[in-house]
Amino acid sequence: MRINGRLEGVYTLMSPLSHIGESVGPDSFLQTQEIIGPDGRPTETFIYNGNALRGMFRDAGAEYFLSRLAGKDSFLQIPLDMFYLIFSGGAIGGKQKIDIDQARKIRQAIPIISIFGGGVGNQILPGKMNMNDGYPICDECQHFIPEAYRKPDLISWKQMTAERSFSRVDDAKNENLRSYLRDDSLMIAGADGQMKLTDGAKEQKKDKKKKKDKEDSPQQMRYTIEVLQAGSQLWNRIDIIDMSEIEFGALVSCIDQWAKKPYIGGQSRIGMGRVHVHYDWIPADGEKEDFIDVQDDAALSKKAQDAKALYDQYLDQYSGYLEEHKDKLVELIG
Repeated sequence: MRINGRLEGVYTLMSPLSHIGESVGPDSFLQTQEIIGPDGRPTETFIYNGNALRGMFRDAGAEYFLSRLAGKDSFLQIPLDMFYLIFSGGAIGGKQKIDIDQARKIRQAIPIISIFGGGVGNQILPGKMNMNDGYPICDECQHFIPEAYRKPDLISWKQMTAERSFSRVDDAKNENLRSYLRDDSLMIAGADGQMKLTDGAKEQKKDKKKKKDKEDSPQQMRYTIEVLQAGSQLWNRIDIIDMSEIEFGALVSCIDQWAKKPYIGGQSRIGMGRVHVHYDWIPADGEKEDFIDVQDDAALSKKAQDAKALYDQYLDQYSGYLEEHKDKLVELIG
């Protein structure tokens, strides 16, 4: 059975989103793109890069794949070339020629590569999903989003933005913390009672000069990040192309694994980019249905659960195979 259709999702920001397109000095600004607006005139809007969404799902799916194969409380280590292929899509280059039979074997052996695609030698393995950009549900993007989200009173994306300013403190200037800072003394007492520099001390003096030059650069500073405000929503579409049931389950595992840390964009270390997400499944020959809902964890529909269960079953069988043929997978890719 081959699966064709699309996933349509809405990301609701539970905290401000940083997705930088340009930086000027200490200030960073949201990524924007020129589009043709609903009135047929060129305009500018914020866009969340589809490649960023694709990359986060790919990383999550690769992590799930390797962890599941390794088993509980363990992890599977792989060669660097295979690591890049699974996590980043590999690279084009080398002596290998296009080999259709080998491409089929790779797709069958590693569904995560089959759905996202990759480069092996001089051969490109096309993926089976097309990730679209994330468009804000705003006035400028009305004609890009489904009719259900279009409203006559949608605001401009510019009204969804704000500036967040932060201070980075130079703790070396905090007297309460100075006791933790080493004070390298360069002078020692010589035999004649005079203070002299040893060879080692001279090196320390050079190091101190370098340190001083470094200290002259500002450690304490003020910087500003333009963000999309909490409560804003982004619409996204993922097209599914001729996937097998196991490959479809692999895609579900990507979203389910990412849902354990539901953040997008940058600055997640300070809580930015936390989202709630709802994806609907729209088969090529059927009606729209609920698929995945992410609110701090993933709630899977019956269809999504069944797809992931089939993929998990495949991985469990494959894990047993690897126990007996540990080098087969590496040899296939290499």
